[in-house]
Amino acid sequence: MTNQWVRCRLTAEFQSDAHLGSGSGGGGIDALIARDRENRPVVWASHIEGVLRDAARRRGGDQEAEKFFGRSGGDQQRAVFTSLYATKSPESRIWCSTARESFDNRAPKDETLRVIEFVPKGTQLIGEVELPVSDLPTLKRLVQQVDALGGGRSTGAGRVQLSLSKITPPTRKVGAATDRLTLLLKNRDPLCITATATPGNLIPSLAFVPGRALLGSLASWLIAEGDPATAALFTSQKVLVSDALPLPFSGPGQVPADLDGLEVLPAPLSLQSTKPHGAAGDVPWWAQPTAPIQRIDAWTAEAERKRQNKEKLKRPEDDLFVSRAGASDEWVAFRPALRVRIRNGRPDPKQADTSLFAMVQIVEETYFLAELHGSPEDLKKVAEKLAAVLEGRRWLRVGRAGAPVEVAQLAWSKAPAVTKTTDRALLILTSDLLVRDECLRWRTTLDEKALHEVVGTEDITIVKTEGGRHRELQDTVMVHGFNGTSRLWRMPAAAIRRGSVFEVSGAGVAKLALRAAKNEWLGERTHEGFGRFRVDSVLPGVTNGNPTNTAPTPGADIPEEAIAAATKKWFDAHRALAETGGGSERKPSLSQWFDLVGDLERGDANALSSRMTPTTAGSKSWRQIDAKEVLGELNKIETPQQQHYARFFVRRLRAETARR
Repeated sequence: MTNQWVRCRLTAEFQSDAHLGSGSGGGGIDALIARDRENRPVVWASHIEGVLRDAARRRGGDQEAEKFFGRSGGDQQRAVFTSLYATKSPESRIWCSTARESFDNRAPKDETLRVIEFVPKGTQLIGEVELPVSDLPTLKRLVQQVDALGGGRSTGAGRVQLSLSKITPPTRKVGAATDRLTLLLKNRDPLCITATATPGNLIPSLAFVPGRALLGSLASWLIAEGDPATAALFTSQKVLVSDALPLPFSGPGQVPADLDGLEVLPAPLSLQSTKPHGAAGDVPWWAQPTAPIQRIDAWTAEAERKRQNKEKLKRPEDDLFVSRAGASDEWVAFRPALRVRIRNGRPDPKQADTSLFAMVQIVEETYFLAELHGSPEDLKKVAEKLAAVLEGRRWLRVGRAGAPVEVAQLAWSKAPAVTKTTDRALLILTSDLLVRDECLRWRTTLDEKALHEVVGTEDITIVKTEGGRHRELQDTVMVHGFNGTSRLWRMPAAAIRRGSVFEVSGAGVAKLALRAAKNEWLGERTHEGFGRFRVDSVLPGVTNGNPTNTAPTPGADIPEEAIAAATKKWFDAHRALAETGGGSERKPSLSQWFDLVGDLERGDANALSSRMTPTTAGSKSWRQIDAKEVLGELNKIETPQQQHYARFFVRRLRAETARR
């Protein structure tokens, strides 16, 4: 009998300003806060786990902490945390600080000024945690012991109130099993799929979840639940798992209800694009209007004409994908959002000081499309044992540090119909291909003879150009992997890269299309997603320079730039407010302007009205004509935006006053 699991909501409400460090700076700020894909503050799950682990150590030592959080080289931590995300983006606060000369001298030390960004007091962030019911009392005790998060906790920053409450996740019906299960996955936290076995200061990540990683996650989940027999269906090649490829969706409202027609594949290597032309003038390149990218089949007359005109074509990026919602829809080329996160860590637990490193991550809330193939009987067994995952009650752990991934949607369907082809078509690899030669070495390219061996028929040829060269574009990629059970790296392999394209002809083209419909893939380790391909008569994603209704898109305006432009006009019209000395009317002082900004930030409903109709002697300076007109301009702005306009105006007023 497996342990029962529960999901809880973890809420953090800050009682003081908090610095949720990102490890980077910019824009005149030395230490910026961490933000999610929507530019909202976030507390990463690794920080939450670290603070809770520290609380466990203080409570019962390392042994107590290892019972709940696991240990390196031993048992894995069972509780799965998501990061804490803000429901809205509050205005951050900037604090400046310096070190003092000595303990008894508070004079600022030279060259120690630091500008730090803080999340304001009252900000609320919400995350989730999934853990066994038996571990819930321990987590509740640890949550009660945590009173601060972020940097500078010892100096009073980041005071927080944490609360834990049970939640019931929405569920779905799994349905009747067929021989094909389509899964729509979503990572709840940033995901890193390490792309190398020898990382340096930067740990690169793949832009998709390889089938071997997804297979390992499913099998690991089943083994942890005490069901190695069902896990063996994956490792014995009875159930085939495809790569989980990203989709161009940024929210649940964009996901189509029907997954049957949804397609996504790595961009073919022959899908090339024109390079942007240079632009003269004073406007920088990033502010120029963005024209639609023309994607061209490198083997067409259009591409040849551009080459004759000495126009260079650009090969697709490694993380470029093409997708469409149905067979009648157009292909859309896109690149999934990736970020670089800076972290501290200790490769050796006995190491005194932490080491700084960075890692590339697929941002949170990214959708992926994956498929499971097998006999209806085997997939029925898998669906029954994975019911908690498929229904949405449990998460999978994928990638480095085991990021939580949930099944957002699923669909059962039969094998796709055989693609109608002629005796000439494009053979496109949609996943990496592992093939050995007669000496058991990994092949890095496919020639016609090797293609015959892989396909299993000789009635197929690679089309040649007029110059006698084969029409094929292929590349090589190294395949690395990690075995979570043995905790050892897998032997690396050389593969023919996904996206490689061959133009083939002959009677064997129809046989290839039939193999694809029957899920009879090419090469080795096909149950891990390798060797997948498709046969097309037209290259997916091509625009071929056809006219498009999409007009050039001007560079997006930054909201702060629009506010700065508006407040500059106000200031230019009322420069008298910055003048010092006498005058016929007394003007508001700089401190009075700062008080106005503070009242607007606090949401004081009378912040403007009390100054537009002053009743006290100290506030009569607001009757000055320039100040009165500026208040009138602020009063025209929507209430939530008034504080931003006031802050930009006062910032300009302060700078001009200091200059004079």
